[in-house]
Amino acid sequence: MLRDKLRYDANDTPPLYMSVSLAFMHVLLVFDAIIFIPNVLGKTAGVPPETLAFITFGTVLISAVFTFLQSRAKFGIGCGFVMFTGSYSAFLLCSVDAVKMGGLPLLASMTLLTVPVVFLYTFFIRFFRHIITPAVGGVVVLLIGTAMVPISLGLWAGPDTGDMAVTLTRLGIGAVTILVLTLLMLFGSARLRMWSPLIAMAAGYGAALAAGEAHFEHTARAAWFGLPEFSAWPGIELDLKASHLPLLMAFAMGMVASMIESTGNIMLVQQISTRNFRRVSYDQVQSGLYCDGLSKAAAGLFGTAVPSLYCDNLPLIEMTGVASRRVGTCGAGILLVLAFVPKVSGVILDMPGPVIGGFLIVISALLFHAGFGLVAMTKLNNQHGLILGLSLVVGLVAGGKSFFPGVVPASMSPLLQNSVAMGGFTAFILSTLAYLAPKRGINGVFKADVAELDGVQRLLAGGRGRLDLSDEAFNVLSLCCEEVFCHMVAGGSEGGARTLTLRVSRTDEGYFTEMVCGHMMDDINNFALPESLLQATSQELNQLGLVLFSQYARDVKHLEISGYSYISFVV
Repeated sequence: MLRDKLRYDANDTPPLYMSVSLAFMHVLLVFDAIIFIPNVLGKTAGVPPETLAFITFGTVLISAVFTFLQSRAKFGIGCGFVMFTGSYSAFLLCSVDAVKMGGLPLLASMTLLTVPVVFLYTFFIRFFRHIITPAVGGVVVLLIGTAMVPISLGLWAGPDTGDMAVTLTRLGIGAVTILVLTLLMLFGSARLRMWSPLIAMAAGYGAALAAGEAHFEHTARAAWFGLPEFSAWPGIELDLKASHLPLLMAFAMGMVASMIESTGNIMLVQQISTRNFRRVSYDQVQSGLYCDGLSKAAAGLFGTAVPSLYCDNLPLIEMTGVASRRVGTCGAGILLVLAFVPKVSGVILDMPGPVIGGFLIVISALLFHAGFGLVAMTKLNNQHGLILGLSLVVGLVAGGKSFFPGVVPASMSPLLQNSVAMGGFTAFILSTLAYLAPKRGINGVFKADVAELDGVQRLLAGGRGRLDLSDEAFNVLSLCCEEVFCHMVAGGSEGGARTLTLRVSRTDEGYFTEMVCGHMMDDINNFALPESLLQATSQELNQLGLVLFSQYARDVKHLEISGYSYISFVV
């Protein structure tokens, strides 16, 4: 997929002034969410002021550190793209319950006990490649977009005061923000589109100032510089009881919801941040999830709210055409400043609701575009279409909160009435059941040696009856398997007990074939015909078999995960 409007991709380095300005725009969109749960804990769970200051500081500090790590991708930690970290709303009520039951130490213990779920999933992610696919990630992103619409409208409209003049004023401020942003994105030049978010927010802020709707309570109260009392660290609860088991299950469900959503977010940021995007890199997904798991562990040690990865700000990349990881690095630096300078945090918190609400309306629209893009990457059959459709419907029903009201326990409502969590759970469970359902098929393991081609042919010949292969289908399947086998064998280094696994199963679309080996190789889709066969090099001639393969195989995919290569196709 070619990103024609991407001025700077993840590996490019835009000017520093541009990186800082755009990073500030990203932070404006996510900062409220970053400190959301610590603020709720302070208001509803009776957390002492000095302890609240400590956990708020810890939340912003963790967000800064792990946003930086996500943008770097060093030592297998971080996805290498602009991904911000902050507190996650799916843990809201179970976090409040934990604090009410045993204080912040119990919240820390629940986080640390359940974070291994994320690490286990990440380590074994190659076994989930047929379950959490780009299409599932796309559905999750679509549900995030639908969940953002009512939040955006709530910020735009504000509390119902019964004053029509106030309502019309807020309506006008949000409309100015949306109109300016939309017109700039539709009709502005490439350079103007890059600055359209900042211009739109400035226009909205100007309208709010003119209408008297801009207030600066947080800014006025906040100190210029401050550090928490480190003696206020809440600690970790070690005296756990059987009564804590339901709470532990709620946190575990939150971790599963978080890892599914984070997987979709990392798939999305790859798609919109790469000029010549060809396929999702599961290695980058894996690295990003390891970083996400470490951020959760750090939050447990700090005794603060459980964080996760955000996609709310990702449409800014498409708006501006700037996906450079330098923006993520600058954003981490801004968050670090916010952790130590409460006055600047106050300025962000004082942004008028209609401005940020109107801006998020456009963000939601762009999330729909991004979600459909991920879904479209996968050729959907009837089974996949039904799974994704049901997941979307379940998510919308759960988010509506009107299905059998009163049935959902209050302690589980943040999860069971969370559209993203329930839609993601549904997609995960149904995809798992579909993958595990019995299918007619054959499989075999061979040495990664061309001499094993006879064994491959014997396996296919022996499975003709089981697969119900006609003569034509058998010949085509044999040809395709032979070409892929030779390609995979040639891609490895000499020596070592290398093996190659072949699996063939019959589906409604045809004969699904997958080959797996434990080494990397060139992308099977990355070949070109030589200009002249008479002057072709030996390497170009070796690719002629792949040209023949491409004429018969459909839905060809090449994945590399944890050092393993997976090539699948349908004939």
